[in-house]
Amino acid sequence: MEVQPLLQPETSLTILRRLSPDHLRWRVDPDSLSFESTLELERAPVSYCQPRAEKALTVGIQMKNSGHIFVCGPPGTHRKELIEAILRQEAKRSGNPRDCLCICSFDEPFRPSWILLPPGRGRAFQTAVEEMVQAAQDRVLELCADRPSGNEDRPEEGISLSCSQELVHWLDPRIRELKESYGQAEIVRYLDALRDSLLRELERFLDCKLRLDSRGQPGSGPGDVQGEPDLSLFYRPQLLLESEANGVPIVFEQNPTLWNLFGYSIRSADPGHPFHYGPVRFQAGSLLRANGGFLILDFEEVAREPGVWKHLKRCLGYNLLEFPMAEQAAGSDGFFPRPDPIPIQLKLIAWGDEALFQDFSERDPHFNKIFKIRADLDSQIARSEEHIRAYLNFIRECCEKESLPHFHRSGAAAFLEAGAELAGRQNKLSAHWEELADLVRESAYWAQEEGSRWVLDRHVEKSLRESRYRRNLPEEQIQQFIDEGSILIQTDGAVTGQVNGMTLYDLEDYSFGKPCRITVQTAIGRSGVINIEREANLSGKIHDKGVLILCGFLRDRYAQDKPLNLSASLCIEQCYTDVDGDSASLGEVCGLLSSLAGVPVQQGIAVTGAISQRGEVQPVGGVNEKIMGFFQLCQRRGLIGQQGVIIPLANVQDLMLRRDLIEAVQEGKFHLCAVQTVDEAMEILSGLPAGQRRSDGTFPPGTLNRLIDDRLWHLSRALRDFYGEGGEFEEEESLLPQEPE
Repeated sequence: MEVQPLLQPETSLTILRRLSPDHLRWRVDPDSLSFESTLELERAPVSYCQPRAEKALTVGIQMKNSGHIFVCGPPGTHRKELIEAILRQEAKRSGNPRDCLCICSFDEPFRPSWILLPPGRGRAFQTAVEEMVQAAQDRVLELCADRPSGNEDRPEEGISLSCSQELVHWLDPRIRELKESYGQAEIVRYLDALRDSLLRELERFLDCKLRLDSRGQPGSGPGDVQGEPDLSLFYRPQLLLESEANGVPIVFEQNPTLWNLFGYSIRSADPGHPFHYGPVRFQAGSLLRANGGFLILDFEEVAREPGVWKHLKRCLGYNLLEFPMAEQAAGSDGFFPRPDPIPIQLKLIAWGDEALFQDFSERDPHFNKIFKIRADLDSQIARSEEHIRAYLNFIRECCEKESLPHFHRSGAAAFLEAGAELAGRQNKLSAHWEELADLVRESAYWAQEEGSRWVLDRHVEKSLRESRYRRNLPEEQIQQFIDEGSILIQTDGAVTGQVNGMTLYDLEDYSFGKPCRITVQTAIGRSGVINIEREANLSGKIHDKGVLILCGFLRDRYAQDKPLNLSASLCIEQCYTDVDGDSASLGEVCGLLSSLAGVPVQQGIAVTGAISQRGEVQPVGGVNEKIMGFFQLCQRRGLIGQQGVIIPLANVQDLMLRRDLIEAVQEGKFHLCAVQTVDEAMEILSGLPAGQRRSDGTFPPGTLNRLIDDRLWHLSRALRDFYGEGGEFEEEESLLPQEPE
């Protein structure tokens, strides 16, 4: 990247690497777009610009026995929409859906079983059994009406035996016909058991009917015999699931509770029911409805539901669906039936974020055995021509789908820039499609409020401003404390051992930066560098690491020819919450070097950056928010051309700054400097050359490093003189060099 070195600036702000306005933002020229409005764009399939995830999903869906799929990505990246888009292609191919019927197990009344049939055959079988049982009941009534009375002692005995034999001859051919029509072994066994049970119930009904007739109390139907239920309702198989013949089932369960996933049973209260187990109805859950196809779940919802994951992994591990045991219905007697497990074959596609995936991977060894395919979604995509076309097509689809005004090319250019701004990178675009869709909607709203036919660039910019305003109350509250003087920040003059650092406040839906004061005090001693935040238990691990790296830099630079005898304290002033991250390391080392050299540093310049033990400046996160935070403070106090921000050179590609800051840079009222080393940052802050170590091991006179080295020699001698010969601190005279020139 081209920079402008200015060794002899006209102002007091020394800039070694000043960035031009062209470096501060990626800009899209509206004239470079080949359309007047997005209405002119040709309709194209929606692309989510996630080739890695799309390939993983396609392989996982098409490959048999590949395990289940976990789509891993941050919220807002259209995880569900991407899954559905790829599955729509799979729905066109032939699948293996099945109808599912619940049938009575007559030997074990509390253990119903299941029959799986091709699509459409389940209802036909249910109807055939119901009609056969109903016809059998009607046949019993006909036989009772047609038969004469028996002998005077037991008139009904002979009639009952005769009717039973005739009923057997009537029922057996129909049972045989059903066996031949369906032929499955489960159906044959079920029909044999049904025949025996049905004959017993019909004979019991027949005996009861004949007794009533002999007493002159005729009943007109089976339901009139002492409340006898309709046998066709009892023997009719329950059709739990009726599948479609074409395609594969795709089921999305938005509320994955135990009952919604696995199904449940309903039992009505009927104490007078003659059957032991009473009328129980089973309701199919999402797992059964997705049998032979795909089930889509939000795994965050699964994790919230107690017991769901435990049952789900057992079901997927054995490919058997077992109905959960329900509590008894109020007022019902006995126990609920416990049906046999249902064999299922489906592919589960779940989604969640990285933290959720890692949490379950560490806690449950079965998790990775079940989810063998991982499809990763990125929150950012490359700023390529293909993805720019996808962005423009996304605008068109949103406007068409929701009947919004289309974007003028100036609005489309502003939208593309906003995508890079949300990504926080010049060479990236945001893949948070939900946030982008909200931007389309709000920009269209402001265009409609203005009565504009098209969405223009000013509408997109207003949408971004209004969105920030709705969420930046904490930012304004901190700024108010600074304006009132409650938080001390100096933006002019020069102070020794004091540097303006920059902090990042990362809230749930909003991030912003604000300056903070870093102070350093140095003295004689052997305590080394004391991190006050760490001593107060307010420092995070990464911040602690940054301070230790700072100590390594001091040893590498200044302790090769003498012991490093000093006591220094670092503090981020007026910070009463936990501090983490290493982005304050550059500011802390600059404050420490300023204190050692006794050289004041400019307070109109804020600093952010991490460092290495060799003094290299490394990139940090949130650089745009930090720069804007300090710029807004300087803007409120008045820009005088002496203020600016020092950032790592590697962060220049991340700059997507707002237009008001770019205008201030263009007018010379504010400056941005990119540095690669600690020396470059100190030269900007102090106005003095850093100085390189000469062949004799010393630094040139009048340089920063010479002043620092001299001070460290002085501290080392002073400590030796304080303890004296034979005391706690001893040092050979020959090891101490002479007073430097």
